[in-house]
Amino acid sequence: MAPTFAASESERPPIGDKVMAYSGQQGLKVWTLRIGERSANQALVQIGGIDHDWNMRIQKMDVEKTAKDARYSTDVNGTKFVVLILRGDRGELHLPGENQDLALGYDDALSREGNAEYFLTDYLQQPAAK
Repeated sequence: MAPTFAASESERPPIGDKVMAYSGQQGLKVWTLRIGERSANQALVQIGGIDHDWNMRIQKMDVEKTAKDARYSTDVNGTKFVVLILRGDRGELHLPGENQDLALGYDDALSREGNAEYFLTDYLQQPAAK
């Protein structure tokens, strides 16, 4: 009898080829990666370098693309909350409970460091949110 595995490679969802990274002042970093089919309009988003409950937590977010920007949103207390707005190579980050928007810019060096498969693995293996 063949051994069974809890999670096989075939159970991993499709993802984009490249992690896109953005950075801002005071060590702020944001990484994004498409998850699922393109038509699903979803991405994994990780935010680092912040004093917030979301620091280094990878979250699946909905992506809404318009003619002028891409908006990454998630559900916060039962309401759609736009976390990240990207316009070309610039953007802004909005965090629940914070009054100040944080400016971001595309970071090519940080993007090149990203590995899409490792990013997905980190997301799949992280503990459930509290």
